[in-house]
Amino acid sequence: MGVRSSIVILAGSVLVGNVAAQRPSNISICDYYTTALLKDNTAENQAKLLTLVVNTAVIGNYTQPNVGIAVPGILAQGAKFNDTPVNLAPFFNGMLESTNRGGDKGVSVNFLDGGGAEPLKNNKPANDDASNQ
Repeated sequence: MGVRSSIVILAGSVLVGNVAAQRPSNISICDYYTTALLKDNTAENQAKLLTLVVNTAVIGNYTQPNVGIAVPGILAQGAKFNDTPVNLAPFFNGMLESTNRGGDKGVSVNFLDGGGAEPLKNNKPANDDASNQ
């Protein structure tokens, strides 16, 4: 499973856990939140919603307005979990040989080579089509 898949699963599981108590059982999570956040429930808006959720999980709050809940994002500097500093950036910026592309040895891959957070803030996957981002 790739990094993008893992991020989508992580973001989706967070969303699923919080939405169950709020939405009617006969409306899908995607339909409910697309309508609640983007007004019109269209395929284009559902894709935009997924982009917003994944990008927020990666880089933290970047849209305005937000609901006042701080979401630091998995790449945030100075993040802590149970008062323990956490720095996941080296797993994404190529500083570690952490991918399984090398067979029996990890390989370094910069998954942020397409501009990092800047294109994500503009709801783009990267600044170019050739990046790993």
